Amino acid sequence: MFRISAAAGSLLCGRRVFCGFSGGSDSLYLLLALKHVSAPFHFTLEAVHFDHGLRGEESRADAEWCRKKCRAEGIPCTVIPLAVKEKQRTEEGIEAAARRLRLEQWKELHAASPGCLVALGHNADDRRENLFLRLFRGSNATGLTSMRFFSRIGSVEFIRPLLEISKQEIEETLKAAGETWRLDSSNLHPGLYRRNALRLELLPAIDNVFPTARKGISRSISAVECDADFLERSAMEAYRRMCRDHSFAPSEWNSLHRALLCRVLRYFLSDQLGAEYIPDSLLLERFERAVARPPENGQHRIVELKDDSSHYLCVEHGKVTVRSGTVRMPALAWNLKERGSIVFGAFELRAERVDQPKFGDPFSAFFPEELPSELRISIRADGERMIPFGRHSPVLLKKLFSDAKIKSYERDSYPVLRLPDDSILWIPGVKRSVLLPAGTGKCIRIRARKLD
Repeated sequence: MFRISAAAGSLLCGRRVFCGFSGGSDSLYLLLALKHVSAPFHFTLEAVHFDHGLRGEESRADAEWCRKKCRAEGIPCTVIPLAVKEKQRTEEGIEAAARRLRLEQWKELHAASPGCLVALGHNADDRRENLFLRLFRGSNATGLTSMRFFSRIGSVEFIRPLLEISKQEIEETLKAAGETWRLDSSNLHPGLYRRNALRLELLPAIDNVFPTARKGISRSISAVECDADFLERSAMEAYRRMCRDHSFAPSEWNSLHRALLCRVLRYFLSDQLGAEYIPDSLLLERFERAVARPPENGQHRIVELKDDSSHYLCVEHGKVTVRSGTVRMPALAWNLKERGSIVFGAFELRAERVDQPKFGDPFSAFFPEELPSELRISIRADGERMIPFGRHSPVLLKKLFSDAKIKSYERDSYPVLRLPDDSILWIPGVKRSVLLPAGTGKCIRIRARKLD
């Protein structure tokens, strides 16, 4: 009656298996199917219920229902409270926070029980939804097919034995067996989560217009997963070759096809950081620019990592490394009489005399001809303030960066132009201060541009 993927047997055999058990139809089907095959495949089965705490009494009732069901089936059950809203990070969606917290708990369970296997109840419909969600996000082939039968995140191994089974078959099988399950009311509102809108409105409309869409999408997923597997294997071969040859020079990275570069960078960062790290498109673009035009001998270029202020990529003439510690570009002295331009991190600043100022470009600032010839350039300091042009009181630089929509992990790469006494004149792309405003006649223009 209950069936799972035929390939699951070899992975389940002799293991301690944790089954994610929400109480919904998918996880109930999976739990009962695993119980049915636990004896012939000689594995121990335990249920894990995550109480996200998002639906008040309904969440608590779900947890209690799961406890009772597992007790009736003779399956050990652990309920883990997540308190998602309390632990949600700034600029993190509620679903992303829930995924992160669940993964943290799976890692803790694995640490306490090395060699265990985590079974999840995602089905064929979930896989189709995931494809569209990832497509709208701009994912590559690996991302589009991230919901796979077997996957590993860090040391935790996940198995999804129901990916070939539809939601309809799951519920029909449960009903035939006389089973009931919990319904999550938050899944019934299209406007609550994007996945709901996809599941309740967009995909049914597609099925209505294109009756063969479900089978066609399923075949496409299989084909794209095959392509992704080839790219991942090729990238791993390239990465192992670079490790074997101890060659991580910018030229080696630059020679990789972009389809391989993003994957090799993922393997490289994950190994260096000791945890799974998936570079996003912005990081990939910054890294590509850095290795395409590496700095000269004795210099380096920093590529910061999103959501990790304790590590950064350092691109030098002969190698690329991951370094730890807060990124602190050393302060530079800039003598305008001796040098018309200077490079600071990922920026070039250039000074020139002009007949009159033309305002409007946030990466250009105008100063009187009496501007001191010796200036300083550094990064911001914690808690530092300045009085912006047009204001009368100091403002935290942190707020000015935020108002300019500069992401937190990029802020320490922005040059802060200062007078010899460290007073702030200007932060390109952010704000200039009230100090030394230009008149209407001849003045000095300083322009900043990001290096490609």
